[in-house]
Amino acid sequence: MKIYYKNWRLFLIFLFLFLSIAAIVSRMVYVQVEQGNFLLQKGNNQNTSERVIKFKRGSIYDKNGIPLAISITGFDLFALSGLREDDFLKIKKTLKLNDLEYKPFNKKSLIKNSLSFEEMRKIRSLRIDRLELEKTYKRHYPLGEQVAPLVGFSGRDGYGLEGLEKSYNSILTGKPLKERVLRDGARSTIQRLEVLEFGENSKDIYLTIDSNIQYIAYKYLVEAIKNNDGTGGTVIILDNSAKEVLALASYPSYNPNNPMRSIKKNRAFLESYEPGSIVKPLALAGAIEKNLIDIDTELELPIKIEVDGNIINDRKKYGQLKAYEIIKESSQVGATQISFLLGAERLIDNYKKFGFSKPVNINFPSTSFGEINSRDEISDIEIATLGYGYGLTATPFQISQAYAIFANKGTYYDFNIIKNNESQIFSEQIISESTANDILFSMRKVVEDGTGALAKLENFDVSGKTGTTEKLRDGNYKSSTYTASFIGIGPNPSNELTIFVNIDGLGSQKYSGGSVAAPLFKKISNDVFSYMGYFNK
Repeated sequence: MKIYYKNWRLFLIFLFLFLSIAAIVSRMVYVQVEQGNFLLQKGNNQNTSERVIKFKRGSIYDKNGIPLAISITGFDLFALSGLREDDFLKIKKTLKLNDLEYKPFNKKSLIKNSLSFEEMRKIRSLRIDRLELEKTYKRHYPLGEQVAPLVGFSGRDGYGLEGLEKSYNSILTGKPLKERVLRDGARSTIQRLEVLEFGENSKDIYLTIDSNIQYIAYKYLVEAIKNNDGTGGTVIILDNSAKEVLALASYPSYNPNNPMRSIKKNRAFLESYEPGSIVKPLALAGAIEKNLIDIDTELELPIKIEVDGNIINDRKKYGQLKAYEIIKESSQVGATQISFLLGAERLIDNYKKFGFSKPVNINFPSTSFGEINSRDEISDIEIATLGYGYGLTATPFQISQAYAIFANKGTYYDFNIIKNNESQIFSEQIISESTANDILFSMRKVVEDGTGALAKLENFDVSGKTGTTEKLRDGNYKSSTYTASFIGIGPNPSNELTIFVNIDGLGSQKYSGGSVAAPLFKKISNDVFSYMGYFNK
């Protein structure tokens, strides 16, 4: 009986062990088979995440490969939750962060941004856990203020906010890559699991701008504005043969590298103003094209005429002037007679053919169209003022493209600002080649001994036209604030460049296009012609 009792107790012990092992195995099988996928997915969710990889933003270069906007690689250093104080002190000493004090890190926190490659190397050599380095790209603009209103800038997130940076943001940015990755306990990536969305590389952009010519334009523009107590101005230089913009300077400007920058508009595209006498050759071209007048037609010009109770007068009594001499002397009375020959409808239509009140084909965030007084019952005095540049507004860029028609034998072209632009350049014959040559002849007389004599160069022949406008204020033109303009084409006879300059906000002491804008044109064109290697006359 005693032996039997012992065997039974041993049996119970083995039975208990067997049942326990069976229960464990059963549970393991259940977990593996019934809940395996669920638990695996739950574990993966804790150790996997989506990652977006942005490509380095494309650069902007001038036509010769000089950088205008580039991205400089840097690194941001973050502390992860649980970073120890002794490790923090090592980081502080390595990066010389004397003013930074330790505090418990309960979440991902920035320690320092924009680490250099050397600083990044030193941090990695410390082999400290609970740190994360993120690659960043800081935008830099080597030419600064010279091109800021044109190139613009991008924000810290790499998105273009102004200028061409904004216009061509999608090309410069590309399309980011999205993927799912596996991370370890320290949240470091150890494996790419799958690509969720394929990216697209960013691309560089080459402008038609020549940085050397841009420098010349900007330097002399700022100098002239300050010397004449102006408030702003613009210089535009077009390559008539290549149909490209070589320089586009706008002042006031700003430093795009300064995070506290104060943005200034691009006056070439946004500053519509009444151009004044600079439109007189356009009106004359329309009258010649309609066979209403010849370049040598003589007109009788009294020193003043009355139109709708308003007096229009010249600075002196000319008696008789040929049509080209009206341009040479910039006669208000002569321009009035030409506008009456055309009449309101043909005069307005002529300005529109030259591109006024129409958008320019430049991909810029915003541009002004300008406007023309085209109301149905336009008065005689309004027709007269249209003839000498009041009652209509245009941007410097519109005026520049309009004058390029004379250099291009009467054909209007859209000008490119992006090098190797694949889109077809729009062109349209506006006036005949003979009419274009007539206007160039009259503009040469302006520079030889007319209102633009101060634009005359010693070594080059040029054609040009002055413009002076009193600015409208409170509904009248007694503001004593002026805009002086000059536009020239040269060097003759190739006429490869069109150069526009204007200075705004001039006072009543010295303000005319002939005395202020023409000398600015002379300085710029002389240096540009020499730089481009044109032959002396």
